[in-house]
Amino acid sequence: MKRQRAGRLFCLILAVGLLLLFMAAGCGEIIVDPEESELTLGLGRDLFYGPEDRTFLHGSTNVWESLTYLDEKLAAKPWLAESFTASPDGKVWTFKLREGVTFHDGSALDAETVKKNLLRLSRHPATAQPYQDLVEVRVAGPFTVEVELAEPSPAFPEMISYFNSAIFSSRVFEEDGTRLEAPIGTGPYIFDGRGEDLIILKAFADYRFGAPEIETVIFRYIPDENTRVAALRSGEVDVLADVGVILPEQIPLLKSDPEINLFTGDILTSLYLIFQTEKAPFDRAELRRAVSLMIDREELVEKLLDGYGKAAAGLLSPLAEQWNNPSAAPIFDRAAAQELIEKNLPGEEKEIEILVCANWARRWPVLSIAQYLQTELGKMGFTVSLKSLEMGAYNDAAKNGQYHISLTPWTGSEPDDLFSEWFHSEGGFNRSRGIRFSNPQVDELIEKASVELDRQQRSDLYAELQTLAAEEAPLVPLYHDVAVYATRKNVDKLTLDFEFRPDLHGARLR
Repeated sequence: MKRQRAGRLFCLILAVGLLLLFMAAGCGEIIVDPEESELTLGLGRDLFYGPEDRTFLHGSTNVWESLTYLDEKLAAKPWLAESFTASPDGKVWTFKLREGVTFHDGSALDAETVKKNLLRLSRHPATAQPYQDLVEVRVAGPFTVEVELAEPSPAFPEMISYFNSAIFSSRVFEEDGTRLEAPIGTGPYIFDGRGEDLIILKAFADYRFGAPEIETVIFRYIPDENTRVAALRSGEVDVLADVGVILPEQIPLLKSDPEINLFTGDILTSLYLIFQTEKAPFDRAELRRAVSLMIDREELVEKLLDGYGKAAAGLLSPLAEQWNNPSAAPIFDRAAAQELIEKNLPGEEKEIEILVCANWARRWPVLSIAQYLQTELGKMGFTVSLKSLEMGAYNDAAKNGQYHISLTPWTGSEPDDLFSEWFHSEGGFNRSRGIRFSNPQVDELIEKASVELDRQQRSDLYAELQTLAAEEAPLVPLYHDVAVYATRKNVDKLTLDFEFRPDLHGARLR
């Protein structure tokens, strides 16, 4: 049903000043028709990343699509690819592309375009890891691409799912660079412009599954958690849908509002403790294990999350059931924790600092968890100070190892991704978050598992790695997140998947 929303949009435009709006296929002023149907989503983060980023916009915008995506069992399924197969040695993956797919600029998806995209992604630091063994990308037909790797990669389709194989029109990036001029994708919505804290999208009439019913979609970045909820209740926004967009303590208020529908869903995000492993006292694995042992995860979820989460049963999300090793699950044993501390820190100073990212505190209860840890560690004889920093300062402090303990969310499903990034001595997050964990045996097992073609043997290797991870404990799981999202009553069929991507194509307005 059409909705008259011109007044609200006019206020938005006044609030952000002059919008610099660009047509996805070129430059041009955007004129919003007041008769058009319009949906506004409120978020706790900005989904506009810009031309230097791997995808320009977050995937939740529904502007771009990738070669593969994950199904409910976290196995890769075709998206822009129609199918994919591996050579017997696991070194060459062949992707058959869907025919008849059109970009927002009118150009057609073909093998040459996909080749250029994959080469671009292999050069971009944010997506280089899955392509680290890339030898060549070949066009083997108008709609067939072959990716040759130097080593077997049994999980390659999973490793390049979503962001890691995002496909854009080749007209918007330079031949040998990584920069995108505009996010011209194949998704159901076209990027129509942005302003301060605002992204405007238009329905793509030539989308292969039909034009979306809602003609205009607006994403609003609202950093303050209480302002987000107030905007939903007042009708300023129609939807709050993202990971961490609603905090547990806000749920009772939304439940009591007759104009609001509340939903929950399992997602691939978990919250972890990380330790600076080169700095005393947590340069000792025994003391990292002690901290893990003293945490009652069931109590933490019940009291600090009001039950909207799942006590960690392993490093990976429970959705990755096929990879999880139950024998390596974290346990709660306060007496054992105290014993380890007394044995390894007899009479020593126990002053430590917990570092918190203030931006994450607006989307996850990381500050409450840090205070919980402060209390529990205090019972164990530690003197604990808390430091909260905004994102930029937090990233710098973490990278430089200026903390003892910190908290971090992470979203992932593939064990190779988890171990390569967080546990390998050269892992991206291991270095950028200042953990600096190093264990030659762990490195060797990670490298061996990543090329093992036999699924059972690969599973056994990851089970062994999970056991070692529990013993070494540089990264300790706390809980697995549950997304809580909400819509006003006029919104129908808007769902959020386990990678917290809203289905805008399927959404309807009553």
